[in-house]
Amino acid sequence: MGSSVPRSFIDLPLEIQFLVFANFDCARDLRALALTCKKLHSAVNNDGWRRFVERSFPSLSIPIPNGNRHTWEQLAESLTWQSRCWDRRALQFQVLLHSPHGDEVRRHRGNSRGRGLFHSVVDAHFDPATHEELVVWGAGEDIVGRYRERQGPDKPSKSSWHSVNGKELGFRAAYDDVNSVKIVNHHTGRAVVTGRHNGTLSLISAEPDRFGQLISEFKFGPPETSETNNGSEPENLSSLDVLQHGSSTRIAAATRNGLAVFDLPADATTELEPSATFDLKTEIFSLNTSRLSRAKWMEQGETVALALSGSPDPLRYLSLTPTGITHHTAAKNASIAAQFELKDNGNICPNSLEPVCRTGGSRTSLLLSAWRDGTIRLQDLRTPSPFDAVYQDNVDPWVDAEALMTYGTERFVAGGGDGLTVKIFDFRWERPYHHTSGLPCLNSSPFPGPSQAFLKNPTKSNLGNERCKQGRACQYHELSKHIYYRPNAKFYLSRSLINSSASIWSLARGSDISPNFYIGISGGVIEANLEPCPNNYPPDRPTTDPNFGFPDWRGRAADGSGYMSRQVSPALMEIGDGYAYKHNDRPILLPRLQDCGGPPSWSGPILKLSKYHRLDMNYQSRGDFVWG
Repeated sequence: MGSSVPRSFIDLPLEIQFLVFANFDCARDLRALALTCKKLHSAVNNDGWRRFVERSFPSLSIPIPNGNRHTWEQLAESLTWQSRCWDRRALQFQVLLHSPHGDEVRRHRGNSRGRGLFHSVVDAHFDPATHEELVVWGAGEDIVGRYRERQGPDKPSKSSWHSVNGKELGFRAAYDDVNSVKIVNHHTGRAVVTGRHNGTLSLISAEPDRFGQLISEFKFGPPETSETNNGSEPENLSSLDVLQHGSSTRIAAATRNGLAVFDLPADATTELEPSATFDLKTEIFSLNTSRLSRAKWMEQGETVALALSGSPDPLRYLSLTPTGITHHTAAKNASIAAQFELKDNGNICPNSLEPVCRTGGSRTSLLLSAWRDGTIRLQDLRTPSPFDAVYQDNVDPWVDAEALMTYGTERFVAGGGDGLTVKIFDFRWERPYHHTSGLPCLNSSPFPGPSQAFLKNPTKSNLGNERCKQGRACQYHELSKHIYYRPNAKFYLSRSLINSSASIWSLARGSDISPNFYIGISGGVIEANLEPCPNNYPPDRPTTDPNFGFPDWRGRAADGSGYMSRQVSPALMEIGDGYAYKHNDRPILLPRLQDCGGPPSWSGPILKLSKYHRLDMNYQSRGDFVWG
């Protein structure tokens, strides 16, 4: 009997070992365990890292390793590294501005009497199997694409620029502008679904050797022209959303008065008819001023969320069933509206609809939306409760957001509203992973102290605990997970740009594991990268993601691309815990505005590194694998 009892951890059954692996608080401890002996090293590599990643980041869409380009251990390293950068607000920015003559940023096509800078709509895709990234954006009637392939942690990437000249194809400025782009996988390779303001919807190739080549056109009614609209507003394209699930691709195209659903076949023909249509003018609209502004796929294609302009019920959703399409109004509750003083309930920011993914990146019935009263509302379209949470900037509560982008249920990015500002919000749901678990125990509160307008400093129930032991965390580790010490933040980006009046129109990222994302602005695109502040400039070693980052992302735009690059030195402000309060408009002490990141040449003679970025220098930038 005694011989059957395990004498050590290594003798336990693998199923029990895997349960232990999944419940480690930090990757550093799992890595240390793997280094103790060959048997545990094999067990950790075979299944330990996978279980740790899936347990620590359950809401992210994580690609299964296929080949030698990335492993579960590398995923654990990169995701913990990125989580640490997000919590420390370690973001760096570079802008790509349209410059036809290469020496200055001018109005689109150089016409000072024209409509001004184009509104950039952007989409991105990152393939972890090949380490290739494609970013595409609409620049007026033109389409611009950039390829980038990662070569290694300290090697320059391979990149190429491509474009479609809309004027040469007969498209006119403003009327034929691109207002939607979505990257899809096609049997011919990568492709882009492109929507234009005039109602034209097409599928074009995104492969480098045939970029812009027409594959298919979508037919859902002839586009109006300036000669045939008889003075009425044309039935232009409002928005475009693509849902890819396995080998199937579904497209939702919204116009002013209706919605068309397309199922993209593998062998797409030259003309594609919609598989379903819905006329909102006869079924929903009660006012002549109502219009459909945006449509978003929900619940893996079973539901479509709608944002309506000029309607007393601006948030609706359609259910797609085998018998047809039915429409529903999102739940409302007067008591909830009164609790948060939601006075501007009839005005939604139409471009802000964003589905929230929970398990493995699957779209659910949870929807995030921004409203003109400055609130950002999370709600489940299927339940009677109108809001699961209401978020708001606690410093400037009336500023709305034009675009939203979610990272599972961990955090979301809000852009626009008051110029070139980007806000980072925490969803405030329970998170399995905190990078501070890999830091040493301390008998003190986290530092530096945050700026909180309404939240009170939590009670130190474990004051005096110098180390974590017997299920009780030390003072530092307990308090560092509290939302009081994890305030949201706002980045001001305007001062480094020539056109400081530019606005944000779209947000996109290549994947949930990408350490960067893109911001579509007036006249160009901003690339934001997670990157701790280095000790010197230029950095003496790469400071980007160790496995998926591009070390030379600050490189200048390619000659002939029509774009000029410029580093952006943002200013950072903490904006509180992010919850909406009934008295959120009362006067508060304005938090400090911190200058952060970059040498003086990025922003002129005034530069002072943020104390939050100086703290980053104390620790090595490889997740929580090691600390210094």
